[in-house]
Amino acid sequence: MMIEKICEIINDEYCCDIDITIEEWKELLTNPTVFDDKSKEAIKKWYIEPGYSATCGYIGKKYNEHSMSANGIINGLAGRVQKELGRFVVKGIGGIATGTRFIVVMKSKLINAKPKTWEWTIREELVKAIEELNIFSDYSYSDDALISDISDNDISSDNPHFEYSGRPKNKKDPVYVKNKYSYPRSHKVSINALRHANNKCEFDDTHLTFTRRNSDLSYTEPHHLVPITYHNNFEVSLDVEENIVSLCCNCHKQIHLGKGFEVMLEKLHNDRKDLLTRVGIDITLDELIKLYKNN
Repeated sequence: MMIEKICEIINDEYCCDIDITIEEWKELLTNPTVFDDKSKEAIKKWYIEPGYSATCGYIGKKYNEHSMSANGIINGLAGRVQKELGRFVVKGIGGIATGTRFIVVMKSKLINAKPKTWEWTIREELVKAIEELNIFSDYSYSDDALISDISDNDISSDNPHFEYSGRPKNKKDPVYVKNKYSYPRSHKVSINALRHANNKCEFDDTHLTFTRRNSDLSYTEPHHLVPITYHNNFEVSLDVEENIVSLCCNCHKQIHLGKGFEVMLEKLHNDRKDLLTRVGIDITLDELIKLYKNN
């Protein structure tokens, strides 16, 4: 007989003791009868958000769909997860989603008492399983699309600072998108890089910028110092925080399109060359300038 797991509300968090390991999540993720395409698409909408968190209302507005659309899909997914594991069922409590099952794949926190608004966050073990399997490696941005998507999101954080890991990361495989191969760019990595720079222009931190529309942070744009289009030239990933600089709009356009980009590269390379070496990206200034001239 399966165990009933009863949800609890503790410090405004809707909690349940779900003992699903990373390895079990990996098996579930690769089982198409559990994680069908609709489920993966729904989960991805949370996965690409800062902190893997969002409300259903926010997701509905962003994707122009009913706020409960993803709710139904994730509840269905949670039911299949329970059935596949065959060892527990989740029961809601009180007047809060008495029959809900989403808590199997998400955590939930009350973020606004009136009206009651619940923010969902993908469980840590599921996030790690997704990362280890590169389930969403097909989520490939162009630089412009990445910048646009970050601009459309609230990237504020209670703890906005980020520290470099100083470790190389494995390369991901390029994906075929719109008749060409493209290297995946991580939404989260770019936001981390902007946070490390305190959302200031790293070529000149006195450059004026403005406040983001959907955030209280200054607007800057992430730029891969060693262009990600040259990922085949390196044994490690170029999509790492150490290789992403924060630039104001004018500097970002100039380094791509304007005269004097060599001066900018010299300053940024001098600032980053030791960090780049630590993560396995070895490149001289002359080599870097050559890449930009050919790009």
